[in-house]
Amino acid sequence: MNREKEYRQELLEWKWRQIKFRKKYSNTPAGFSDIQTEKQAVRQWKQETAVFRESHRHVLESAKVFFDEPFAGRKEEIRQIRSSLKKRSMPVVLYGIGGIGKTALAREYVRRYQESYDHILYLPFPATIEELIINDFSIPISNLHYDANNYESKRKYFLVKYEILRKIAENEQLLLIIDDCNIRQDKDMPKLFSLPCHILITSRRNPVSWKSCLGIHIRELRSKEDWKAFIKCYRPEGVPAEKQKYFDEYRKKIQGHTLLMQQKLLHPERDFNGITEFQKDLFRRIPLNKEEKQAMIYLSVMPLQGIPQKMFLEISEINERTLNHLKDFGLIQWSYNGNWQDEMLSLHPIIARAAENVFLPSTNNCRRLIRGFGGYLNGNGNDENCTWGRTWLENQRLEPYVFAFIKAFPQPAPWLAEAFDELVTFLWIQGYYQESEHYSRKLFHSVKEYYGENHQLTGQMALRLGAVYHNRQEYEKSRTWYLWGLQILENCRPFNQLYRLHLVSAYHKTARLLWHSGDLEHGTEAIEKALKSLEVFRSELSEEQEQLILMHDRSLAYILLEKGRILFQKGNLSAAEQICKQLFRECVRILRTRFRINEFMNFYIKILIAKKEYQKAEKYARRNVERALLYRGHEFKDTLISKKQYTDILFLLGRKQEAQKIYLELMGEYPITPVLEEE
Repeated sequence: MNREKEYRQELLEWKWRQIKFRKKYSNTPAGFSDIQTEKQAVRQWKQETAVFRESHRHVLESAKVFFDEPFAGRKEEIRQIRSSLKKRSMPVVLYGIGGIGKTALAREYVRRYQESYDHILYLPFPATIEELIINDFSIPISNLHYDANNYESKRKYFLVKYEILRKIAENEQLLLIIDDCNIRQDKDMPKLFSLPCHILITSRRNPVSWKSCLGIHIRELRSKEDWKAFIKCYRPEGVPAEKQKYFDEYRKKIQGHTLLMQQKLLHPERDFNGITEFQKDLFRRIPLNKEEKQAMIYLSVMPLQGIPQKMFLEISEINERTLNHLKDFGLIQWSYNGNWQDEMLSLHPIIARAAENVFLPSTNNCRRLIRGFGGYLNGNGNDENCTWGRTWLENQRLEPYVFAFIKAFPQPAPWLAEAFDELVTFLWIQGYYQESEHYSRKLFHSVKEYYGENHQLTGQMALRLGAVYHNRQEYEKSRTWYLWGLQILENCRPFNQLYRLHLVSAYHKTARLLWHSGDLEHGTEAIEKALKSLEVFRSELSEEQEQLILMHDRSLAYILLEKGRILFQKGNLSAAEQICKQLFRECVRILRTRFRINEFMNFYIKILIAKKEYQKAEKYARRNVERALLYRGHEFKDTLISKKQYTDILFLLGRKQEAQKIYLELMGEYPITPVLEEE
């Protein structure tokens, strides 16, 4: 409490009681000797009381606020601010990203309506509302200042000053401009918002969680008239016709960001020279926790159109509550996307660039995201949801994200090789052969340099590069890499439980190379080695390892397919057909995805052709083509193989015109037919 005030007030009260006492006993030695002495005592007491009251009268000592700066547009926002404040129902909060023009708008409101107020206080927001109120420089009130000797605590002073400010606001027209208030919550917010005055706040967060206030989202200038007026503020001479397109493209690039557009108009020959400091400032004033910063890092590597929220939550393991906080801060934009049936999360280009430059996304601080996206592409073990199991059009929707990861991480980290390899697989499945080869080579050399040449993962990546060449039908290069991968795996020590499975894959690929080149005996030997290695792999598994058992069963199916092909090449049709029947008994259980069955159907169709069952073969071959088009598009190797096989059957059935048309399509003479739907 203010002890001096209490003392002086009690003294005056004591003096008045003394005057009354002496007046009552005026005929005694203790009383007044005469009427003149009494009047003099009363006069002196009134003077002392007047001095005391003047010294304790509280007046808001606000100076006139002047803001002289260029301003254009925002007519609707100013109208909305004025209308809302005149109702005095609640504070108005102007919110949006940094540099979009919130503070400039608040200042323009002051310029237009300052004559309507007795006092205007422009208050940069500190850390808390208590600090805001007790700051005697920001809110100067006569005969009131904080003194530790007079008040028990700052909290006590806050309560006293708040009540004084409330009384002033009840009797005078007061406007509080609170600039850059970005707090989540504050226990004194209800007190601040209940002050009987006009309150205008600027913030980088959506104030929806504050309650008892009206939020106005400040976005880029939209109308052509506003932009013309804005340009005229900074270039009164106008923009030359030849420069107009340049400024229009820049405005689109930054999505109309006001501050950056202002800098470009003033200095068109260079980027905003304070961009680094501006970018840091975007996050400096907002208290982000560790996970919120992590979410911003992750979102900064996403494509400009954003990412579906469900996908982002799955691959990033970020909490949905964290995203909601970032939405409140205005750092994340979101809108509903009908194609994804989900909210799309995106960053304003300025915020994305700032997050990228401030937080510096890398394979180290994005490892969880990279593994998560790799898992998303391979379906996290669910074959139906992996890249192979999605249709070509479904995969096409994922292409921007794959290329965003490749752009963000041009040098793949070796310890994330398996996740990055999912990007490579996706690329060649979608027909991006050159890109897949380029990135796969980078990945191989990264792994080789980190783990050495004689390592399981190095051998695995060599096999994957061989698969890239195989699927772009460069079989000699494919052979080189497959054989190199086999050599590494045969000579290295097991790195993890998947070692045997990768060795099986190497023998399998080698067998395929051998029978393609006509070396059926050595091809058979390679298949037997694959089967033996697979048997060892299965013996090491427990029944609880369901995912690894499924991988074993799938590998077995493909090895048996290769064995059947070799038997077919040897002319042993009966044994080949027997293997084919064995495969189809297990196919649905093992393969899961509808497309994987195509390769097995191609083999079955060969057997039907050999048995001259052309009608039956035509039916299956047609479905194979439809399935290949649906799942792999027009140019993928498997689609071309399926079309070629179907055309051969049409010739055998005497339907030569149909066959010739498809042959010409394959040769590029006719446009490819549209994607056929599954029956």
